[in-house]
Amino acid sequence: FILLSACSSSNFDKINQSNVGFIGDYSKFEKVETSGDLKSFIYASKRVKSGIYSKLIIEPVAFYPEEVTSTQITYKLLQETKAYIDKVLVEAATPYFDIVQEPQEGALVLTPRISTIKTVTGDIEMREMIPIRAAIALTKAAAGYRPQDVEIYMEIKANDSIDGEFVGGSVTQGKGAEISGANAVVTMDNIKPLLDIWIEDASKNLKKLKDFHNLNSD
Repeated sequence: FILLSACSSSNFDKINQSNVGFIGDYSKFEKVETSGDLKSFIYASKRVKSGIYSKLIIEPVAFYPEEVTSTQITYKLLQETKAYIDKVLVEAATPYFDIVQEPQEGALVLTPRISTIKTVTGDIEMREMIPIRAAIALTKAAAGYRPQDVEIYMEIKANDSIDGEFVGGSVTQGKGAEISGANAVVTMDNIKPLLDIWIEDASKNLKKLKDFHNLNSD
């Protein structure tokens, strides 16, 4: 699965479960580190580490639990975000895995979800945690026109394509580009730099997953 990773040791050491929910059970997840500006936790089962997987079924990204637009988050933005992730995730995986469409031996199903957004104004974190049912609805309350950051949580669940067993996953938090204030409309320019870091890190860790397969195939 995609082993997305975290930043420095000063970051939180546990998953704030108010921000997630798609995977469900996070008790086996462990914090990992990366050079990218991400915070991440992963779980890799012994079955994944055994190297039996050489193929991937990559499901389209979606918003969890649902997709809702707002005055700041347009339908166009959400569609652009999904299309971009779908494209670059396949591109990141293709050098290391066969991409297949049907369940078969040796294939993992990767299911990516954007699960939670929260806003941060200056050095004051907004207390409202916004599940995706409120989309990326950046609050206007009290914030006025102070610059705001957009933080995004992404989850990826990995299941065996034959028996459906949950064998791995990742939870990643990243910060998008700053927006000018509560009246600003979020664009792909605000989100894309974060997505590019996410995909770059994913590519490195897909290679590690492929190395598991190569090591155990020798």
